[in-house]
Amino acid sequence: MHAKTASIPLESVADDLVAGCRAVSQQSSRFLFLLREFDLRRGYREARGTGPCAADSVEWLDGRCGIGKDEIREQLRVAYALLNLPETETAFESGDLTFVKVRALVEVATSANETALLDFARAMTDAQVVAYCQRLSRGGYTSA
Repeated sequence: MHAKTASIPLESVADDLVAGCRAVSQQSSRFLFLLREFDLRRGYREARGTGPCAADSVEWLDGRCGIGKDEIREQLRVAYALLNLPETETAFESGDLTFVKVRALVEVATSANETALLDFARAMTDAQVVAYCQRLSRGGYTSA
């Protein structure tokens, strides 16, 4: 047991842990929103940075934060996909979904099946949602 948490009741630790997980999802959602907004506004042309302006948001953020271009491209792809999935974006903003779930959902969700997929995703683990969405994208299922 860690000395800093030894005197904290286990239920408080558990509650804080769950709140922390939700906060991580909320911050991930905020990051995607900001990334999409920055890209839409072509911020990479004007935003402060080191050296000359970047060619695109991916290059700019990679240079500023060192995240990696492939990861940024994936996050940007998901951020734009959420424009067509308002319920999913709202659930992500509130911390109900992890980025892993959102990334899987944007591959298969449409306006017709979004609500059913969200109900499923909220009740399942990241791995279960990813596996289900992979099967769905291959034509293994017709709905959630």
